[in-house]
Amino acid sequence: PSTSTSKIAIPRLSIREVAVGPRTRKACKECRNRKAKCDGRQPCSRCAACGIECVYIDGKRETMERRYRDLESQVQVYEKLLRRVQFRVSPKDGDLIARTLAHVCHHLNDLGDGAVYAIECVQEDLHSSKTLQPIGFIGGPSELSWIQDLNQEVEKYTISSDGISPNGVPTNDSEVLSRVSYFLDDQELAIYGNIDLQIQPPQGVAEQLLCLYFQTVHLSFPIISKLSFTQQVGRYYANPNLRPPKKWLAILNLVFAAAAKFAHLVPQHLMQSMDSPTEYFFRAQQLATAENPLIEHPNLQQVQIEGLTAFLCMVLGHINRSWRVCGIAIRSSIAMGINLRNQSTEISNTSREIRYRVWWSLYTLENTLSVMTGRPTGTSDRFCTTPLPIPFEEEQFHQDPAVKLLADSGFRAEYMRDFTFFGCTPANRPPNTDKIGGRRPDSKPQDIVPNNSRYFLYFVELTKIMRQAVDSLYSPGFARRPWLTIYAAMIDLVHETDEWLSGLAEAFSFKDHQESGRFDRWKWGLAVRFHSVRITICRPSLCRSGRHRQGTEPSKDLQETADICIDSACQLLDLLPDKPDGIWLAQVSPWWCVLHYLMQSATILLIELGYRIGTGADQAAFIESRIKKALDWLSALAADDLAAERAFRVCDSLHRRLLL
Repeated sequence: PSTSTSKIAIPRLSIREVAVGPRTRKACKECRNRKAKCDGRQPCSRCAACGIECVYIDGKRETMERRYRDLESQVQVYEKLLRRVQFRVSPKDGDLIARTLAHVCHHLNDLGDGAVYAIECVQEDLHSSKTLQPIGFIGGPSELSWIQDLNQEVEKYTISSDGISPNGVPTNDSEVLSRVSYFLDDQELAIYGNIDLQIQPPQGVAEQLLCLYFQTVHLSFPIISKLSFTQQVGRYYANPNLRPPKKWLAILNLVFAAAAKFAHLVPQHLMQSMDSPTEYFFRAQQLATAENPLIEHPNLQQVQIEGLTAFLCMVLGHINRSWRVCGIAIRSSIAMGINLRNQSTEISNTSREIRYRVWWSLYTLENTLSVMTGRPTGTSDRFCTTPLPIPFEEEQFHQDPAVKLLADSGFRAEYMRDFTFFGCTPANRPPNTDKIGGRRPDSKPQDIVPNNSRYFLYFVELTKIMRQAVDSLYSPGFARRPWLTIYAAMIDLVHETDEWLSGLAEAFSFKDHQESGRFDRWKWGLAVRFHSVRITICRPSLCRSGRHRQGTEPSKDLQETADICIDSACQLLDLLPDKPDGIWLAQVSPWWCVLHYLMQSATILLIELGYRIGTGADQAAFIESRIKKALDWLSALAADDLAAERAFRVCDSLHRRLLL
């Protein structure tokens, strides 16, 4: 019989949905070793159940990422170190470092075709041009060079087919400099008629003029001894029969000339009883040349006459003449060895210190003129071993610790090493410094009462930084180096200014310049110099082609130094009140060169305004407000100052054309 095969229905298994959590990115160390599943908690379930320590370690990818970050940080540290070192080594080694860095830092190595900030050739005939002879050659550090470059850039877009700009002024390159210069060397510096060499102001007027000189000029330019000169003037007026040497009378009249100029800026009641600054100046010149022709051998009084003459030429706005005479004074002082440490036993300690201050007075004056004209200085710092001036007044030279400082060069070196920013460098450290062993000065910098000598010491130190900037950044050979080298030099110098600022005593600190106090003249003088030095240091950043390519962002490093330059220009103007007051400015500032500082600031801001307008960058309105403040001050000073009037016309014209 047949049998039928029957199928038995088997029900489907029910599927239980088990909740599965997201995959853990990282297993703990214990689960990884056991190859067990880890839930990624802290602690994970398995370690918690077993009661063991749950530790997570980086995986291969995380380890590689962390090592990459560490290496990148190390490279940045080494790169920064190399940038600073290359400025301190020989040119050959510096170029090697720059080329090495260039392989990994392409963003800083573009040479571009931007404006050249260091001048390598002369484009004018300074011999044939009667308009350019009074001005002379103007180099890269000078604001006149910056104005000239900006003026030429502006005129590129405003020149008509016949070579005439819209304002009707020919665009001949050789005449541009004469049109943008605010120096007064083209003015005749002469007085017609005879000048009585024996006439001097009444004693009361002379004493007031002397007081004005020592209150305003002497703290920044102590080229004569205050105590001895004041005593000599007293004896001169007390004894009518006394006939002092003509050189001494020349110095006296130069002092009167500087004081008389200040008396015109800040009107004094004695103005009716005194001669004009120019009359005193020319009386001094006739007295100085009466018995000392140019070819005569120099002595200390002759150096002082030449230094004061250079200072007076600056006061009168004749910057080219001032630079030339200052060069003569520098050479005369070098001929006398004033640029070197003096160990003669034939002169007193006080006289030795006065000579040191003569040198540093000429040094600061020459470096100021070097920046104003853009010309190199007459000698290298490597040939100077003159100690920095001690921070004590002449009246304190017979008191401790000044007596020890003047008598013991080793003690002085140890003291000044702790006191100053530069310390005692090998160039000016006396050979017996190491013999003082563990002896330390009893007094500390904070124990010294603030005075003019300490201000002058700070002023000299800041000028030495400025000297480094001009000698390195603006030399034609250095400017041709890779941008990395130039940038490293700028950053190194900026750091030096920061260190100098951090070392200022509280009485001289200008971080809060709005606070009015007893030491306004000290603070203002150092503040304006500080910002001027930083402008000079960072100015090359403003002409780099990387900043002027429209639609592209400049590199971070390039923008950093450019911002320092612009910020310094703005902070310099922030030292001034919004409402111009020429009398106030003369009372708190180095009035003999304050126009130079204002022009530096105004020119930088005009350059930046042109950049922001041309590239469409933001904050042009902020720069515009600062330029307006600078123009307001120049306009106010122009009321009774021809140099300021010229400066205002130049800046106002450029400003108007930039906004077209």
